[in-house]
Amino acid sequence: MELKAFALAATITGLGFGLSPAHADELRIGLSTPLSGGVAALGQHEMWGAELAIEELNAAGGVDGNTFTLDAQDNQCNPSQGVTSVENLLRNDPVAIIGALCSSVTLAIMPMVEREEVPLVVAVSTSKVITEKSGIGGNDWTFRINPSDVGLAVAMANYIASTGDIETVAFVGEDTDYGRGGHEAIAAALEAKGVQVVSADFFQQNTPDFTTLLTRLANTAPDAIALYAVGADELNFLRQFRGMGLPSHLTGRIAFDEIRDTVITSGAIDGATSVFPYAADLDTPENQAFVAAFKAKYGELPNYQSFEAYEAVKIIADAIKRAGATDRAAIRDALEKTEYTSLTGRMIAFDEHNQAHNAAIIMRVDGTEVVIEAQSDT
Repeated sequence: MELKAFALAATITGLGFGLSPAHADELRIGLSTPLSGGVAALGQHEMWGAELAIEELNAAGGVDGNTFTLDAQDNQCNPSQGVTSVENLLRNDPVAIIGALCSSVTLAIMPMVEREEVPLVVAVSTSKVITEKSGIGGNDWTFRINPSDVGLAVAMANYIASTGDIETVAFVGEDTDYGRGGHEAIAAALEAKGVQVVSADFFQQNTPDFTTLLTRLANTAPDAIALYAVGADELNFLRQFRGMGLPSHLTGRIAFDEIRDTVITSGAIDGATSVFPYAADLDTPENQAFVAAFKAKYGELPNYQSFEAYEAVKIIADAIKRAGATDRAAIRDALEKTEYTSLTGRMIAFDEHNQAHNAAIIMRVDGTEVVIEAQSDT
């Protein structure tokens, strides 16, 4: 389905979930994610991961006789639209909400879920401010299952320093909470390891032309460029980087799973490295079963967004099971005591800021293949 058609279907039908009448034994999980705009493909993957988890739960009989349904609303990766998406979700009385992929949107909806007293499970957004404001930071209703920018940056900085080949890094990121937070985190982590961040450039989302920026980077010739971008912006930057033939090592938060069949298979970014909380190549039996089920259903490999949404649904269901109740306060209290084994093999448990510490995975492009270089805690 073309992207415009997909977005229209989301608006009209609620993606087949949001407008169906709720039954007494049907628990609604809300999802706020971008289903139109430049990162819609990532939002679609997040929705797919949640769908697959719900399908598996319902096939196994649900939780204590309760089945699940998904209500997905488009936030367009825009804070104001994110608020609207959650307003729509709240009308349908969800037991919990997953969101909101983009850090700026997540930060915008956090006061809403606190005011309405509905658990929010953050599955993708990485801004450290989310951690700072959650748990003892004030918001008892927000829980993040993915690592923050800080944990991922420390892992990448340790790896870069260990190579001994990189002394200077130029940062390039989108002008959002994700890009700004990523810069702050990676700059601090690299400088602690004696690696100098020599420049920082921020671009507006949906930027089509990076020629001026890349020309300047070619002239300054940093040892590495750390890229923090998503969706179409990431792909545009990488294609133009390849076209200009810059010799700098490419690193940062590059979604290798998203460009595996295009940029990577061309050999254009051989040697590039990235840090992410997930890789489809992880060889745990649980992850490989998930990959097989996901590919059989959707015809694609799962990515970071689909993995995290899948786990978010399973963690919410686990909290409901342990709570022995379906009211929101009971679910929140159970979430605080979560001890859930991730597909990565690590334990999901929340600290005093309601922040979990799953794996940071360092990946490298070896020719036209992606290999896992290292894993670390966050």
